[in-house]
Amino acid sequence: MYERARIDDGAPAPQPKASAWVVGDLDSGEVFTSQEMDRQLAPASVIKLLTALALVDVLDDPEQKYEAVFDDMAVDGTKVGLVQKNEYTIDQLFHAMLMSSANDAAHALGNAAGGQDRAVELMEAKAEELGLTGTVPKNTSGLDADGQVTTVHDQLIIARAMLDNDYLMKIVQTTEYRMPGGVNPETKEKFKGYPIQDHTKIVGRVDGGLGLKNGYTVKSKGSFVAVAERDGKTYAAAILHSDNSTRQAAIDLLDWSFAQSDLPVETTIALTPEPSEEPSPEPAAPTHEKTAAAEAQEPASPLSSPLILIAAAAAVLAAGGIAFTALRRRDERRRAAATSE
Repeated sequence: MYERARIDDGAPAPQPKASAWVVGDLDSGEVFTSQEMDRQLAPASVIKLLTALALVDVLDDPEQKYEAVFDDMAVDGTKVGLVQKNEYTIDQLFHAMLMSSANDAAHALGNAAGGQDRAVELMEAKAEELGLTGTVPKNTSGLDADGQVTTVHDQLIIARAMLDNDYLMKIVQTTEYRMPGGVNPETKEKFKGYPIQDHTKIVGRVDGGLGLKNGYTVKSKGSFVAVAERDGKTYAAAILHSDNSTRQAAIDLLDWSFAQSDLPVETTIALTPEPSEEPSPEPAAPTHEKTAAAEAQEPASPLSSPLILIAAAAAVLAAGGIAFTALRRRDERRRAAATSE
């Protein structure tokens, strides 16, 4: 059983029953307490945060329509209830994936972005762009897959990136949303729309809670990322491979951090990618010596050989001489003919 930690000022940092955890400042990158911050572990559904960040770049029209297919419905785990041959907007799919942790919606968004392989490529590119060092995506949902891992260190960076995306933050701060009705393609019966709820239960339930994401599979156990803002400070807690009460453990890490008048700082991590190096200046105009040396190293063009140029000039002169002789003889014949008349 999880025992609630003391969170009063001066209390020792909470110790979640998990393989890895961290809590830190999403503005400064300061880490207050952590365990195995860089240990790679299966992410479960917290990988959907990276999915959202990667796919929203290419699925930037919320009203774009997507027709669900059987493979969306057949995916394992938590689902929102997509029905094949029914259309859904990209906005509805993002709400279902981030609010209800719907694997069918995550699969559908992958298809809409160009297919599952393409979606993973986009996630890999986004991970590189964000400077993640321990995250390897294998699918959009977070279902267990060989080699799919993340770290709590990377989850802090992902949380920072989420905060910088107004559209995605609006979704994770939604506590209830209505999915559309549709038509059963087999029976042709119509079904009504239905409400879905936010599974993280951070917004509106935790002081200053901003979201973010929960996750669980039997293999990866519990995972959680929680963010809260109080008195102008924004802190995030991330937990991986937790045995129980993952949500409460994340909240305790946040509450403890906000309660401390003198927070310890274990280390500081870069939450945003390092700026790229300044472009190298344009090369100066080459000097005469450098130009001559470069030309000497380049293979000569057939027309640049001195012997060929001399031969070409001689040919031009010879042709001119022949033409001149012919013209002179023609004039002499004309004068002789005029005299004989």
